[in-house]
Formats: sequence, C-alpha cells, structure tokens
Amino acid sequence: MKKILLALALCLATVAVQAQKYDHAVGLRFGGSVELLYQHELTKSNFLQFTLAVPNYDGLSVTGIYNWRCCKWDWTPQTCDWYLNAGVGAAVGVYNFKSTGFLAGVAGSCAFGCQFKRTPISLEVDYRPVVGVVAGGADKGFFAPGMWNFGLSVKYHF
Repeated sequence: MKKILLALALCLATVAVQAQKYDHAVGLRFGGSVELLYQHELTKSNFLQFTLAVPNYDGLSVTGIYNWRCCKWDWTPQTCDWYLNAGVGAAVGVYNFKSTGFLAGVAGSCAFGCQFKRTPISLEVDYRPVVGVVAGGADKGFFAPGMWNFGLSVKYHF
C-alpha cells in the first residue's frame, strides 16, 4: 500500500511540475462569433492558435494563426502579467447555413490581456479580422462581417 501511495504521490508531483510549463491552452471566445480555441506554445515569444468558430453566428470556420508576443508588462505584480500579442494566419469554412457558400481568407489577430499568476487562467480583449471571400451561395463576394470581429476570450492553460 505504501508503494502505491508513493507512486501516486510521484505521479501527482510530476503532473504539478509539468502543469507549470503551460504549453497548451483551451478556451472560449465571444464577440463577432462564438469560438472554441486551442493554443500551442512554440517558444517563449510565439505560439500557434487554432479556433473553431461560428462566424457572424451563421456558418462554421476553422482558423489557424501564428502569434508573436509583442510586449509584456508587470503592472500588477501580485495578480497577473499583462501582454500584447499579434499574429497572422488563414481561415476556411462555410458561411450562411441557408444558402451555403465556401469561405476563405487571411486572418489577423491583435490581443491585449492578462495571465493570472496564481491560477492558470487568462483573459483577453482582441480584434481578429478575416479578410476573405465567400464563393457560392447567396452571400458570395467579400466577407464583410469578418472586418468587425472584436471579442473577449477566457483561456485555461495547462
């Protein structure tokens, strides 16, 4: 029994140490769309972010963005680290469920937020435009709703 408890304690300690690295994050974003997001750290200064979104609440898209950490501030040293990220990527999907068209475009990202120090949660306000076109369907042409994609994100880091 002691060996099992020792092994369990070592496993929990390993998980706790590993959890401090925060190489991944999952979260939700609300704004010009509803999005599920996944973030994967590449280095200390950049990361990849993938989202599954409902653009303008009328479609389904997948976006991949390569982000850079532009600035980091320690304004509230007891509470959280503040940051500014920017990135560029691509988005593909379908738009307008009634008259489906194919959506493709270039996506950008600019996010200002805070990473809490005592809990693996971050909050951010961001702007994520998608400059693209819709081919086919009733809404073919320029994807105008993509220019007004402001949002609020909550992420859990692990």
